[in-house]
Amino acid sequence: MNLNKLEQAEIQTLASRLNVIQSIEGNPMGVHELVKGTTRAFAVKHIPGPAFNTVRGLNEQDLSHIEEIFRFYENLSINFRVEITPPNSSEVLFRKLAELGFYQSGFHASFIGEVEDLKASIPPSVEIRSLKKDEFDLFASIYVAAFGLPAFIQDGIKQNNEVLFEVPGWEFFVAYKQEVPVGIAVLYVQGELATLAAAATLPAYRNMGVQSELLQKRVEIAMKKGVRHLTSEAAYGSGSHRNMERAGLKLAYTKAIWTKF
Repeated sequence: MNLNKLEQAEIQTLASRLNVIQSIEGNPMGVHELVKGTTRAFAVKHIPGPAFNTVRGLNEQDLSHIEEIFRFYENLSINFRVEITPPNSSEVLFRKLAELGFYQSGFHASFIGEVEDLKASIPPSVEIRSLKKDEFDLFASIYVAAFGLPAFIQDGIKQNNEVLFEVPGWEFFVAYKQEVPVGIAVLYVQGELATLAAAATLPAYRNMGVQSELLQKRVEIAMKKGVRHLTSEAAYGSGSHRNMERAGLKLAYTKAIWTKF
């Protein structure tokens, strides 16, 4: 698969989510976006952290816009990061980022796999079903507990996912172990390409195959929808990274993460 298409799929997944959140009356999360050339700068004022406050698609050809892009975040008083894929990398780009006070702070991994190659070969030991419209409190509570996030952001996570429930392409799942809800997962389908958009397991139920089976459930749904390729992202070398490779997804590339000093 063309790596530029993979990056565009990642960008479109994020854009779809944030466009819907922005459409909530009054834009309570403070979602903003700036597009310059092939570069898209995403910002969410009231959701701190790098997941949504990120520059993607930046390359040497868009360097004439880079100071305007950075002012966009300064005007919003938002910390952000820049994600550079290997096809967009160049010495000129990296030197410019360094001149503007940025340094490479890490890597982030992107994965790709043929759906036909990802079929499950073992019987499931976890019950997985689609999340219902009135269950986003459950979704948010698992998400917060799984990632050790403060309880006060649970309502925001609920709202930011609940608004996607009826948006075409988005699918939500919950996993049960002995009738206890222990994990959640999200799938986003774009034609013949689908993205494993999010997943989480309660700490007490990790290393029990919950994430592997949530992944296989999404593969099954993707196949039914005519998807050919499945993509995902994870912190390089993390448990999620290992889960992707165990499931048969292959590392497509690592993105260089640049952060301001």
